[in-house]
Amino acid sequence: MSELESKLYVVIGLGNFGKAIATTIANTGTDVIAIDNDPLLVQDLADIVPNVVCADSRDIEQLKEAGVQDADVVIVAMGSLLEVSVITILNLKELGIKNIIAKANNERYKYVLERIGADTVIQPENEMGQRVAISLINPKIIDIYQITNDYVIMEIKVPELWCDKPLGTLNVREAYGVNIIGVRRSGDKKVETNVGRSTVLHHDDILVIAADSSRIASLDLD
Repeated sequence: MSELESKLYVVIGLGNFGKAIATTIANTGTDVIAIDNDPLLVQDLADIVPNVVCADSRDIEQLKEAGVQDADVVIVAMGSLLEVSVITILNLKELGIKNIIAKANNERYKYVLERIGADTVIQPENEMGQRVAISLINPKIIDIYQITNDYVIMEIKVPELWCDKPLGTLNVREAYGVNIIGVRRSGDKKVETNVGRSTVLHHDDILVIAADSSRIASLDLD
């Protein structure tokens, strides 16, 4: 089991950014709780994320009822709502959350969120720029999601040398330092997470892999 799969993630705020993170984590088969106080946003995600809760993150009791205190990582995704983000982070600190990742829409918000205890503060526009740069460096990377400071999930095209071969013969973890946590077959939107040594990869498949951030630049997928 990979490091990602063994953890519980919570995403608070289900706008486009939070929804994308919650959906991506859920599609890998990893435990994730998605939270928002807007019933329409919650309903919109109900068919995608198994555990989605309508709750106000400013109310610590509602966070407890949702099970947030058991989380290993919490992503606070309300980047434009500074007051809500601040109160939410203070609640998370009181609940003993060790890894809080927060979204900020500008440098001033970033400064405030770091000062009150967010472990990592990200700015989506900056992150998008990094993702574009990485995709230019390695064209086989279709998309990349920063889950923690040192851990990413990537979607990649199956390298030609991996095609028509069982995973067990490729020694991917040893050779490349990555974990394959899912595969999306050609023309299929759903990620198949039941992959093992006997899984055979095909030319048009998309792999979902988890890797240490430091390995991305040197990752040879030819």
